[in-house]
Amino acid sequence: MAFERFKRKGARPRTASLDQGLAQLHERVNNQIEHRRNRASRVYVRPTDSVPRNVYYAADMDSGAEAGEVVWVTVPSRPPKERSMLVVGRDHTDVLGLLISPEQEHAHDDRWFEIGPGDWEASGSPCWVRLDKTLVVPEADVHRRGTTVPQRRFERVANTLRERFQWS
Repeated sequence: MAFERFKRKGARPRTASLDQGLAQLHERVNNQIEHRRNRASRVYVRPTDSVPRNVYYAADMDSGAEAGEVVWVTVPSRPPKERSMLVVGRDHTDVLGLLISPEQEHAHDDRWFEIGPGDWEASGSPCWVRLDKTLVVPEADVHRRGTTVPQRRFERVANTLRERFQWS
């Protein structure tokens, strides 16, 4: 009888209001998570010779991002753009990486070093890493997708960092 009276007034049952409120809460939480995922809280670009360190292949995919892995970061630009980078080191909770690009124009630029094709570029085109600039990004802001640079290719990059930028 109470439900009939409720229906006659044209109001919705309370469960509809609860479902609507939960849907709104779910949407807000997802938007906050997506907003956080969309932009790195900070991205520093440092000259590579100002952050020398010991560089060695350590990709293992079972813990934090390590040297030899490829990660993605959304760089602060207009519009924000997701870019891949090769991890070459760490600084506490920050990841140090070299920007990856498939642009053919880098083939003749000595600031860029060829790493070839791989899962880091969907088109299958050869890619290059920028050697003279190192990105420093909080690890919480990088996206891992289970991609690594083969160890021999990474060692070529590491040897170049040692020779040109006094890394060890």
